[in-house]
Amino acid sequence: MIQVVKEEKIAYQSFVRMVCTMLQKRLGEGYDLRLHKVTKNNSLELDSLVVLRKGVTYAPNIYLLSYYESYLEGIEVTDIVDRLYNLYISNTKPVLDRDFSYIFDEVKNNITYRLISYERNKKLLTQVPHIKYLDLAITFHCLINEDEDGIGTIRITNGHINSWDISLMQLLEFARINTCALFPATIKSMEDTIRGIVQDTPFDDGANISDEEFELLMKQSYYNDNPPMYVLTNKQGINGASCILYDDLIEEFADEIQSDLFILPSSIHELILIPTKNKKNSNSLKKMVMEVNLTQVAPEDVLSDNVYYYNRKQNAIIL
Repeated sequence: MIQVVKEEKIAYQSFVRMVCTMLQKRLGEGYDLRLHKVTKNNSLELDSLVVLRKGVTYAPNIYLLSYYESYLEGIEVTDIVDRLYNLYISNTKPVLDRDFSYIFDEVKNNITYRLISYERNKKLLTQVPHIKYLDLAITFHCLINEDEDGIGTIRITNGHINSWDISLMQLLEFARINTCALFPATIKSMEDTIRGIVQDTPFDDGANISDEEFELLMKQSYYNDNPPMYVLTNKQGINGASCILYDDLIEEFADEIQSDLFILPSSIHELILIPTKNKKNSNSLKKMVMEVNLTQVAPEDVLSDNVYYYNRKQNAIIL
């Protein structure tokens, strides 16, 4: 009888060292591989690999945890190194040709803001300029590049604004103007949002859902028997919760539908707007948000467990 021996997987840190050694050999001289911890949103710390070519000061972070998970699922280390090599080669255009900290005039029109949880990011917030907003924090970033694969940004730190010699309010003013221009807001009905997702996801046989099938699906769904819902995000669908800060956006939408609004923090990427006449259902909505955050939203994408209320008469968003 042939005995099957199960391959023993190496530990995460050993995997990281092996990958770095193999990738360095694959790249050859003239490249510097650096490993460091990156604090992501909601205090999530990830190991990041940065590959720097001689003369280049910045390069994208490559987060290794997902590659280790692929390894545990059976992907060979050599195949993972090939993926990392190809990923780097396809993104070799320098992000900046000088130190980011000293070129304010070149980046000022790309300064944007985001919304994150205040409580979940207290350590991070000691290192970055920020403004408290409700139970959230407005943080600032610089858009470095944008393509079909996503966006590249650099988080603005206290060190940056000190070297630039600008105030927090000046930073906010640049971000206020730039963010809505670089990341235009979109508001779609929940039905249209679901339609877009479903129609872009083919069945196992490769066919897409028909309009008739979609209408039947919506009639049988939760959304058919409840007040209309709208999804607020930006064109890119990335960090779209910050659209709540755009000048007059919420006010104009509420006036258009002639209603106050519940604002549900679906994630850092989008908000759900629900027309309402009063705050009576806020507790049940809060429970729903908390449950979704626990079960459906990635930890680094959670925005808040609270529900916000827009009062048209006061033109104010409140907790």
